[in-house]
Amino acid sequence: PYGRQTIEDDDIAAVAAALRSDFLTTGPLVEEFEKQFAAATGAAHAVACNSGTAALHLAAMGLRLAPGDTAIVPSVTFLASANAIRMTGAEVFFADVDPESGLMMDASFEEAIALAEKYRSEIKAAVPVHLNGRLCDMRSLSNVARKNNIALIEDACHALGVPGAGANAHSDFACFSTHPVKTIATGEGGVVTTKDEAVANRLRRLRSHGMI
Repeated sequence: PYGRQTIEDDDIAAVAAALRSDFLTTGPLVEEFEKQFAAATGAAHAVACNSGTAALHLAAMGLRLAPGDTAIVPSVTFLASANAIRMTGAEVFFADVDPESGLMMDASFEEAIALAEKYRSEIKAAVPVHLNGRLCDMRSLSNVARKNNIALIEDACHALGVPGAGANAHSDFACFSTHPVKTIATGEGGVVTTKDEAVANRLRRLRSHGMI
């Protein structure tokens, strides 16, 4: 099979308890999940949503990406890393990756910035993608990003549980998936982490269609 999740008796009991509770969506269980997810990743704030794609889209909206903007995405990734940018109306420009690791490096990031500036409008964001539990060198990428006034969205869907992934030490957002092929499974699901409380609150409003 493409992937095989591990579902044990305590997982089934937890789902049964949720089914018997007053909330099947939103509510205190989601808030507790966000709190524990933030603690596990070292993040200041975690915002749950319905998929890793939705997490990436929320992060892109958190940066207010819009038509006329451009984001750099590595050429080796799942489609959602680019599609979530396009869902805001912004353009995507692909960066090369290291042939051994598949990760975007600072040199290929700088090369993509130089090329994109010739063909695209303002570069506002980049989406470094961690692969197979291996992290991009976020410190180096952050140095490049700061020099060029570019925000960073980590696609950390492959990296839950890796030390440093999700703590936002060198990024504005980190996005996770809880699809069955990922580290933990909620059936479907996603999470965005950020260190900015005001932005986290905005992401929750966007997630919930403005309802509070």
